[in-house]
Formats: sequence, structure tokens, C-alpha cells
Amino acid sequence: MSFQKHSCYPQSNSQKRRDAPERGAVPRTRVTANSASGPLPFFQFRPRLENIDWRRLGAIDVDKVVGTMDVLTLQENIMNITFCKLENEKCPYCQSEMDPLLLKLIRLTQLTIEYLVHCQEFLTSQLSVVEERLHLSMSGCEQNKQLLTKQAEDIRLLKQECRRRKKMVSAQQLMMGQAQASHYQCRFCDKAFMNQAFLQSHLHRRHAADSCLARNAKAQNHKLQEEINMLKEQLQFTKTQLESAQHTHQVRFSKDYEMQKINEEDFQKLVVRWEEEEKQKLVDEMEKVKEMFMKEFKDLTSKNSALEYQLLEIQKSNMQGKLNMDTQRDSPRFKNYHIPSVSKICYASLSASKPVARWISNSQGRRQQGAESGLSQATTDTLMT
Repeated sequence: MSFQKHSCYPQSNSQKRRDAPERGAVPRTRVTANSASGPLPFFQFRPRLENIDWRRLGAIDVDKVVGTMDVLTLQENIMNITFCKLENEKCPYCQSEMDPLLLKLIRLTQLTIEYLVHCQEFLTSQLSVVEERLHLSMSGCEQNKQLLTKQAEDIRLLKQECRRRKKMVSAQQLMMGQAQASHYQCRFCDKAFMNQAFLQSHLHRRHAADSCLARNAKAQNHKLQEEINMLKEQLQFTKTQLESAQHTHQVRFSKDYEMQKINEEDFQKLVVRWEEEEKQKLVDEMEKVKEMFMKEFKDLTSKNSALEYQLLEIQKSNMQGKLNMDTQRDSPRFKNYHIPSVSKICYASLSASKPVARWISNSQGRRQQGAESGLSQATTDTLMT
């Protein structure tokens, strides 16, 4: 898994999904989405079996990561945080178990990160498919360009050959037209005749072999004319095919571009809607957690008020006992009574006032007042016995 431009792009050989679901987790079913990319792949939460590395986690400076955008640190610790097991973790000082609400919050955060990583893997795979399609389209476009270039070169050569044949035919027609203008010139000698009959008899008598050659030349000319006509037809047919292919390619390219644009817009809308839904879910969950914390805080506040009221009652009773003890000191009976040692009285008073001292340990004056009240209470109890 790698980070590029502050985003996580998983590699092709990413971790395999395990078949056993996490204990207490509900198996997820296949999620589908009406988008051009097709349905989402099967997703299931992995079990949390790894132990968290507290030393490695404690060495991370969160403020430094935020300030320097240190995504490499996130990359190194994302698996340790997402797939660690915290049910058996205990406080190193008091050995007490983790708060259930805090544990639930951490587990929800782990599941959310795992689901986001899965969605990111799916989006990355779809992006690779779209890029491959684009590459294929570009290669097809390059092949079509090469084919068009080759056909244009063939057309240019055919046009040159057609011009050459046209010049040849024009020269032959010009020569034949000049001979028929005023007299009938013999093609094999310098003699000229007044009509066609004399010319034919001359050719039969003097140029019988040359007439055969002339007929052959005429046949060749006729053959060349047929070839020229055939080349013209082929040229016209090739031009028509080329125009049709160009038109078809333009129409197909425009349709593919429109479809790709529509697919990209739908995909972007789907991503935006999914992000909004996820944000709303996170906000709702945070509101619920906040309400639970406020409720627990109010309960603790009410309990603290009750304990403070009980403490005031105990202080009042201690002051009353102290007054009674002062009254009994003045009596002659109290003079003959043996008063226990101060250390024992202090020990007894501290033992009796230990629950109260826990709630007033933040103030030194209150601790001294609690000790005095405990001492007076112990002395009073001793005198009463």
C-alpha cells in the first residue's frame, strides 16, 4: 500500500481477506451501486488478532505529523491501528480494563477505516480499468491514423498514374485529330491521300506488316483505356470507402467520448454522494457519543453533590461531638478517666475518616479539618464507652 498526493493507493498484491469473521461482528453482504463501474466487490470485516505496539505508538508525535504532512508515518502504522485487538488491554498503572464506551468508539473507528480502505481499493481498481480502456482507445486511434496515412499515399500515387495516362491519351487523340483534319496521312511513311479508300489500299499493298503492328497498337491503346477507366473506378471506390470510414470513425469517436464523459460524471456524482453519506453517519455517531458522555457527566455531578452534602453532615456531627467533649472535660469524672494516647486516637481517626479524605484530598485545609473532626469523634466515642 502506497501514499501518493496525500491519498492511499493499495498495491495489486495487497493483504488477502481472511474467511473467518471477527467475533461479535456481523457479516457484510454484497453491496451494489447503480454506476457505470458495475457492482461493488464482496466485503467482509477482518478479525482483530494482532497486539498493538504501544512503544511504537508512543513514539509518534501527532502534532509533527499534522504539521509536516508525514503520510509515511501513517502508512507504517495504519495496519497496526486498524487490525489491533484491544479487548484484553489493561491500564499499566491500575490494571483496570478499558472503558466499554471508549472500546466501542475505537472498534467503530477501526471498522470505518477498514471500510474506507476497501472502498479506496475498489476505486483504484476501477481507475486502472478506465485507464486501460483509454490506452486501448488511443492505440486504436493511432492505428486508424496510420491506415489513413497509408490510404492517402495510395490515393496520391493513383492520382499521379491517372494524370500520366491522361496525358498519354490526350497526345494520341491529338495526333489522330491532326491527321483527319485535311488529308489522310500514312502512319508509316510520308505519303498522304485524299480519301480513306486510297489510304487503306496503300496500307494493304505497302505496309501489311506495319498494319498488324498498328492494330496491335490500337488494341493496346484500347486496353490502356480500359485500365484507365478501371483505375478511375477503383479510385472513386477507394475515395468513397475512405470518406465512409472517416465518417464512421468520427461518429464512433464522438459516441465513445460522450459515453466516457457521462460515465465520469456519474462516477463523480456517486463518489460525492457516498462521501456525504459517510460524513453524515460520522456526525450522527459523534452526536450519540457526545450525548452519552454528557449523561455520564451529569450522573457523576449529582453523585459528587450528594457526597459533598454527606461530608457537611459528618462535619456538623463532629463539631457537635467536640463541644460535648469540652463539656465533659470540666466534670470531675473526666479528670479520673484515663485518656488514650494521641497516636492511637490519630490512627483511629484517620482510619475512620479514610473514605472522606478521598473526596477532599485536593484541599489541605479540608484534610486538616477532617483529621480534627475524626480525632474529636474518636475521643467522644472513647468517653462514651
